[in-house]
Amino acid sequence: MIALHVENLCVKADNRHLIENITFSVEDGSIIAIIGPNGAGKTTLIKAILGLIPYQTGTVSLFGRPFKNNHSDIKVGYVPQRLEFDRTIPLTVSELLGFTLPPVYPVPFLKRKSAREHIEGLLKIVGAQALAQRSIGSLSGGELQRVMIAKAIVNEPKILFLDEPASGVDIEGQERFHDLIRRLNREKGLTVILISHDLNVVYRYADNVLCMNRKLICTGRPEETLTDEVIKSMYGEMMGAYIHSCHEHD
Repeated sequence: MIALHVENLCVKADNRHLIENITFSVEDGSIIAIIGPNGAGKTTLIKAILGLIPYQTGTVSLFGRPFKNNHSDIKVGYVPQRLEFDRTIPLTVSELLGFTLPPVYPVPFLKRKSAREHIEGLLKIVGAQALAQRSIGSLSGGELQRVMIAKAIVNEPKILFLDEPASGVDIEGQERFHDLIRRLNREKGLTVILISHDLNVVYRYADNVLCMNRKLICTGRPEETLTDEVIKSMYGEMMGAYIHSCHEHD
């Protein structure tokens, strides 16, 4: 089944295309990585899909139905690249997740009844049980990202969008984070759309890759799609390190 289908999506600003005629599909239960250089329109693409910014032409469908944010009963999760907030705010992790719960919340992930148990179960899933009573302002980058994943799946979404979610997190924390995403994908059947600059992450975790630079360059399985020519077309001749990292997986 197709979880997400994007057809001829275009976003303009000041009479300039930020993304142009992007068309692709994502299979239900898969992980797709979106890659491209800075300014390629990756974040713009995700925000347009989610209805956070307007698009001039094109269509977005989730599970075969037209999708418009706030006008759909299809639940999606989203973790932005950066979360800007006042770190002095007296709010604990449990309180943050509690505010996210709707008046009547779904619990198939957890088979629990109370809001407290639901939150405890979410934190257990992401390995953050010890953070429940911590202030969100005291969290490290890796800890905050785990909490943001818990927040993103609190309403049991069918599809999760991640915009470079491990940026600013140390190498060990990045690995734990991506292992968590893969576990959620495999155990819960969660479809994941992930923006990443790290080709090692793409090879290790993604079923398919979408290469773009405002327009779609190519899409397919990483080992088949990420040729030297494709990487050079996105990153230029100076990106030899990317090419080297790809060959390590041949």
